[in-house]
Amino acid sequence: MLIPNELILLAKEKYGEQAAEDINNYFKLENWDDKNLRGSCPFGHSDSDPSFIWNHKNSSFHCFSCGKNFGILDLYMLQGNTFLGAVQKLFEKTETKYSFGERGIKTNKNYRYPFRDFSDDRSKVEKYWQERKISKETLDFADIQQDKNGNTVFHYYDLNDVLCLVKYRPSRKIIKKGENKFWAQKDADSLPLLYGMNQVDTTQPLLICEGEGDRLAIIESGFRNVVSIPFGAGNFTWIEHNWDFLEKFKRIIIWGDSDDPGLTMRKECCSRLGIWRCTYVDVPNNQKIGEKNVSTKDANEVLYHFGKEKVLDYIYNAQEFPISGVTDLADIPDFDIEKAPGLFSSIESVNKIIYKYLFGSVVLFTGKRGSGKSSFADQEFISNTLDQGYDAFVFSGELSGGVLKSWVEINLVGSQFIKMKGDFIHIIDSVARKKVRDWYRGRVWVYDNITSKEEEIFEKAIAVTRKYGVKVWILDNLSVMDLNADDSNIYLKQKEFIVKAVNYAMTYDVLIVIAVHPRKLMPQQTKVTADDIAGSGDLSNLVQYILSVHRYTDEEKEGEKDGKGNYKKGKEPINFDVGIDILKNRYTGKLGHANLYFSYPDYRFYLTAEELYRRLKWNTDNSPLPTKLPERSETPYDWGLNLWQTNMILF
Repeated sequence: MLIPNELILLAKEKYGEQAAEDINNYFKLENWDDKNLRGSCPFGHSDSDPSFIWNHKNSSFHCFSCGKNFGILDLYMLQGNTFLGAVQKLFEKTETKYSFGERGIKTNKNYRYPFRDFSDDRSKVEKYWQERKISKETLDFADIQQDKNGNTVFHYYDLNDVLCLVKYRPSRKIIKKGENKFWAQKDADSLPLLYGMNQVDTTQPLLICEGEGDRLAIIESGFRNVVSIPFGAGNFTWIEHNWDFLEKFKRIIIWGDSDDPGLTMRKECCSRLGIWRCTYVDVPNNQKIGEKNVSTKDANEVLYHFGKEKVLDYIYNAQEFPISGVTDLADIPDFDIEKAPGLFSSIESVNKIIYKYLFGSVVLFTGKRGSGKSSFADQEFISNTLDQGYDAFVFSGELSGGVLKSWVEINLVGSQFIKMKGDFIHIIDSVARKKVRDWYRGRVWVYDNITSKEEEIFEKAIAVTRKYGVKVWILDNLSVMDLNADDSNIYLKQKEFIVKAVNYAMTYDVLIVIAVHPRKLMPQQTKVTADDIAGSGDLSNLVQYILSVHRYTDEEKEGEKDGKGNYKKGKEPINFDVGIDILKNRYTGKLGHANLYFSYPDYRFYLTAEELYRRLKWNTDNSPLPTKLPERSETPYDWGLNLWQTNMILF
């Protein structure tokens, strides 16, 4: 019979403070304070400063010294009632209606019920258990009897107080190897019931221990809401059989023996009964008393060697079973974006929006073909990464290693060390070129395998991160990576890819930068938004940052006038080359736009003279930087899509 916990709690609440008076009258509590409902704890410890205090919320006493809780149902069970009998008594006192019709009735006609086995003499049992520190009062509470041969008899009852299993053990220490330690009653069936389940309050935490002797030791110590399993640590049939009963408990404490079977029991119980509500008692196999090592592998041995308070201390300090991949929020280190490691942008107006790109994150950057996104990525995530003391890994699927190298070196050296030959050819000063190469040697690792399979690219990125400490991965771009996909599963594969990227970023504390193309835009659309990224929506949903690079067209630079010769609203001339839109910024939520110029001689994006003439750390020149921006003029070449096809460097 499973009585709803809600009904029991309502009855306890209804009985209210009368329960405190009943408990006081039974124990005749010392130092009783009738007004504040507090007194000295009656459970065998010094309590001169009364710490046994009534808790109105839980309708029970709590001892702030020994930790014990005690309510009206505990009192009724202490007086000889089972849990069902105690609830029935409480319901009668509170006029709570409930049918107890099945109590004590054998309902299974095919089951061979055992008989209650006991003799008038219990002396052998009492002597043996007294040697194990178990009192007569505990034996009485647990209905421990003695058979005609002097063996200890354990009676197992179901939730209707029907006797369903009887077990025996010798009332002496087992010495002979192979001798039966336990056996069930002959010619009777053996349901896998929990020993003592009819004596526990389902509204309170339940302790499950391994053996009957452990249950007796725990009761002796003052914790009565305890059951033991029927057939040893390796048998778990009791979980399924008693599932509905076990589901009623909000908290379960597991105390298995400190041996391999006990540890297996702990793990299995916590896993199957619910790791979120299970705690476990962890006791070392052996402990010292003075210079002597003693066995403490189970609850009874702890009681025997260290006493009741030690048993209760283990119970009340049961440990939570760790959940893999989950951390208590209060234990997580404080997040301070100022102190969090990351990469500052090379553009101050971008820093004002994002503050910095935090390691452990993924950046998507996009833009129409010819917008300059690869050039921007080279400056922002290779040159800038090196200048801030970090190293980079690069997959450049659309550029050869030589072309990538030329683009990066042009950006690194700056216009001070570059001469233009005609409109397209950059000549780098040989001394500067040697210095810059010596500076970045061993710091930029380029993926050069023939295949572009994403698993191989990630494998190499992880390898250089683990071996060389690389902190920034640039993957340019997603469309040329082999995701092992076809038309039927491309979105699924893209989701799997971005999930991997996010996980790798967090696992290895790196910044992963991924270039993605936009889908085909409408003719009148000029800028790319987060919704325009081609492929699975998970690409933009799962990352921490999204940047869009937009190259202003001649029409946008000229503006558009109305019939009166005035510029239309939103169509004013734009005196910039590129716009950077921050479309997603998970850490601060701040979004925004930065307008920039582009310097073709050194492939630099800039807004200020400081950004244009910036000296990277390879350059030790300390002379003042120019403070004035160059004059803007018509650009006689296309620096966008086909730049890499016409670019050459002469050495």
